[in-house]
Amino acid sequence: MAQEARHDTHYSRAEDVEEFVRILEAFERGEISAADFRSYRLTRGVYGQRQPDVQMLRVKFPGGIMSAAALRVSADVCDEFTAWKKGHVTTRQNIQFHNIKLSDASTLMDRFAEAGVTTVEACGNTVRNVTACPFAGVSPTEPFDVTPYTQATVRMCLRADWANDLPRKFKMAFEGCTHEDHAQTAINDVGLRAKIRDGVRGFEVFVAGGLSTSPRPGYRLHDFIPADELLGRIEALVRMFGHLGNRKNKARARLKYVMKKLKPEGFVAAYDEEVDKLRAQGRLVREIPLPPEESAPEMNPAATQGLAANEEDADYRAWLRCVDPQKQAGFATVTVKLYRGDITAAQFRALADLVERFSDGTLRTGNRQNLMIRWVRTEALPYLYVALRELGLADAGSNTIHDIVSCPGADTCNLAVTSSMGLAAHLTRYLKKSADSDSVELSRGLDIKISGCPNSCGQHHVAAIGFHGTVRHIGGGRQVPEYQLHLGGGFDEDGVKFGRHIVKIPAQRAGEALMALLDLYRDERDEGEAPREFFRRVGKAEVAAALGDIVIKSDFSNVRDEDLKDLGKERTFEVAIGDGECAA
Repeated sequence: MAQEARHDTHYSRAEDVEEFVRILEAFERGEISAADFRSYRLTRGVYGQRQPDVQMLRVKFPGGIMSAAALRVSADVCDEFTAWKKGHVTTRQNIQFHNIKLSDASTLMDRFAEAGVTTVEACGNTVRNVTACPFAGVSPTEPFDVTPYTQATVRMCLRADWANDLPRKFKMAFEGCTHEDHAQTAINDVGLRAKIRDGVRGFEVFVAGGLSTSPRPGYRLHDFIPADELLGRIEALVRMFGHLGNRKNKARARLKYVMKKLKPEGFVAAYDEEVDKLRAQGRLVREIPLPPEESAPEMNPAATQGLAANEEDADYRAWLRCVDPQKQAGFATVTVKLYRGDITAAQFRALADLVERFSDGTLRTGNRQNLMIRWVRTEALPYLYVALRELGLADAGSNTIHDIVSCPGADTCNLAVTSSMGLAAHLTRYLKKSADSDSVELSRGLDIKISGCPNSCGQHHVAAIGFHGTVRHIGGGRQVPEYQLHLGGGFDEDGVKFGRHIVKIPAQRAGEALMALLDLYRDERDEGEAPREFFRRVGKAEVAAALGDIVIKSDFSNVRDEDLKDLGKERTFEVAIGDGECAA
């Protein structure tokens, strides 16, 4: 069923790999300092881990688009170069590969480059991966497909000097859907939402949003800009950040701090100055060529061979909740739920075959760490389900309470306090054990997000129920790994609302706490009140009362022996935070 890709997703250059090899060799000869090499390798997607002598490689997929070729390279990389034989889908549509030897990094870059994929500016103080709604081009509610505009933005910024030597990282996202912000535009440095006004394509523009330890919603800079001014206005914003971002204090260097310092009036004035420069140069208006209208891929007659489908199967009927009809009649998009965002080498390889058999030869990653297979003919859905089930990828819980988002946490990250992946596994077990309870079923539509520290890589601020890792010192050198509970966060048509800090919960008791929260919703909700709205309004005192002795008392009298261990760990917990490279 695969067809020639509508969108050109080739971003690699052979010179990038050659340059990395040259700089690495110079570093090994002592000609480049460790600090300078660290800054360089980060701009090439090579990030230090908690473990010594290994790296994490972050690979960029603008708009989340992965070709079958990229999936096969990912499978080979997992098999040949990673100890865990898996990759990790991030909340920004990247794939991360852990425990990579620095000496192997250029080999991996070269492998991906053959598939058109790059790691350039995946980390560091650069314009990071430009994300987009994974339903772009197939959404029934979109005014137009934002994919060409996403890709034009990537090509403008990639390798541009003014876009890869910034005070801090710079994030952008495009959304086309009218009623949902799948791309999370409200928490990006620049968020763009598709609009048509008087027959002209354009975008609503939000700026200076972000999470980390001080979340800030995006500010509406423009209600509408015409699409031919998109690139010029983005360039103006990036250049403005390059001039005005804080280069002395990386902790206060994001665009949201420029907004905080200048206030909206000063921010807009500084931005207008940059726009005026581009206008004077004749570079504000730039036409973006659009690809031809996408034709429906033909069904591969052999796609269903060897697959025994049963449309009356109860598990299949439940799995159909993961299927969204496309605006193209007769086609659907399937969301493939990944456990903790992880995908094995075998799954990468098999998915490459499946997207060629059932789809257009591509899939898209989403910021809930899942995968979307698009352009699936509705009559082929029962067969695709069977194929996914054989891979262990037919879980019916995508985009539900069972679909927990988690950063890698202290398993690999130097900045993490706790094992967020361990918490994700712990909560998943609790939810499975109580899957048939009224509390879980009533709360099916809420989301859970986990970060191993306050920096919000797991996006805990924007979850109905969010957790971020912390520690409690209880005397005698003893430490309890805990999670700060956040309630009521999420996105809506007006932007974003951040969850409220409630209480801290010992890691080992987080499952008990989750079930108590769901019971509270079941018992105290108003008629018709959705879980997110309930947790947005419920009082702290009411939550604390429902949690009771799950929370550690001020005199530590209810501390248990098991509280002194992090989830999934055998040894007694001790905070071990290293030097992170997020702001290097």
